[in-house]
Amino acid sequence: MGRPAWQIKIITLFWPFRHALARMVRWPLPGRWMKATFKGDEARYIPVGVEVKPPAGTALPGLAVENLIRRSPFRFILHRCMCRSLESCRHFPSGIGCLFLGEGAREIDPALGREASVEEALEHHRRALASGLIPMAGKLRWDSLWLGVKKSDQLVTICHCCDCCCYFKIYRFLPREAAQGLRKWEGLEVRVEDTCDGCGICVERCFIGAMKLQDGKAVPGEECRGCGRCAQVCPRKAVKLILHPQGKP
Repeated sequence: MGRPAWQIKIITLFWPFRHALARMVRWPLPGRWMKATFKGDEARYIPVGVEVKPPAGTALPGLAVENLIRRSPFRFILHRCMCRSLESCRHFPSGIGCLFLGEGAREIDPALGREASVEEALEHHRRALASGLIPMAGKLRWDSLWLGVKKSDQLVTICHCCDCCCYFKIYRFLPREAAQGLRKWEGLEVRVEDTCDGCGICVERCFIGAMKLQDGKAVPGEECRGCGRCAQVCPRKAVKLILHPQGKP
């Protein structure tokens, strides 16, 4: 079995210092060890609930999570979202926890959650979407570490993230080589149209700080991971997500 719940409770004591620890990745000595915790990461945000119009023959990002759930030999749902619980989130439900897939998920301490059937996992995912959360799916070394999962190559994380509490907000403080494991969906373009009036709401809500105001208009930067929160919150619907076939726009 993986790390027991009491040990994880001790680990969470470091939560208030996560941004400071992320900045330390740039330091020579601690940075070398801390960068290793991100090594091998491969994850993407999956934009849903926004206007994504893929060309014919292009896989819809929104179907990716459901396909992963159906194909997985094992599914485990945490009782609570660690991020929202530790932050006492006031905007999104803390009771929608991470979903872990694969043989590695069998190692997670049962005290932290429960095994789920395909239909239960799908319902959990759909409830998260209905709550306005944005899914992120992939393999994250940090999850294997804090959960104590030895089969790290067989553990897939599906987080349902909010922009106010998400652990991945630390990525705005990381050097590029440490943050490159969290990527934009291939071929996804975030486009700001001329109807943008520069209100700045998308800038405030961007979890990674990728959206900036330039000459009175929002401009997505290279750090953008394509989560789609900006398109969700734009009052003028000026931010569009466009999916291009086979690679970059």
